[in-house]
Amino acid sequence: MRRLIIAVLLAGLTLPACGGGLSLSDYAAELESAVAEMNGQLDRLDVEFSGTDDLAQVKTHAAERVQARYAFVQALENLEPPADVSDLHNTALGIMGRVADAESALADYVMELDSLADVGDLWETPLGIAARSVDADAIELCLAAQEKLDTTERPDLSNTPWIPPELKEVVVVAFGCIAAER
Repeated sequence: MRRLIIAVLLAGLTLPACGGGLSLSDYAAELESAVAEMNGQLDRLDVEFSGTDDLAQVKTHAAERVQARYAFVQALENLEPPADVSDLHNTALGIMGRVADAESALADYVMELDSLADVGDLWETPLGIAARSVDADAIELCLAAQEKLDTTERPDLSNTPWIPPELKEVVVVAFGCIAAER
């Protein structure tokens, strides 16, 4: 499955750039901003609620994580990708929708708990394991997208008149795919 996702990404990124929508660099900047906002919210929530011994706070944490995930999905839906990354964008949208849905199912479980003793390690429950699994797919996609969108290794093409301007763009992204990168 993971290889299929990466193959779709690679195929989508090898298509020639053509009109409509944002430029690749503008798209990458907007995407990077949306990713940073979501990661910032998730990191803040995790710090605020780490070690809490209040069930109401655990429920609030779960609900707010879901809100952050769905806000990111909405941000993706609102972006109009350049044609050469539309397959990548659609793949990301699908995976992030699944991440949000998985965390929503986990939050629904948390909302039904009556005691903090029932919480345990939520990430080790079947719903937590499912959420971590789809999150691992999202991280893999994120790393592949970051690698493919980052064009800093391109040689300077500014003085090559036969190459269209959109292929001369230099794009640098830092999505913070894993917590250590944020």
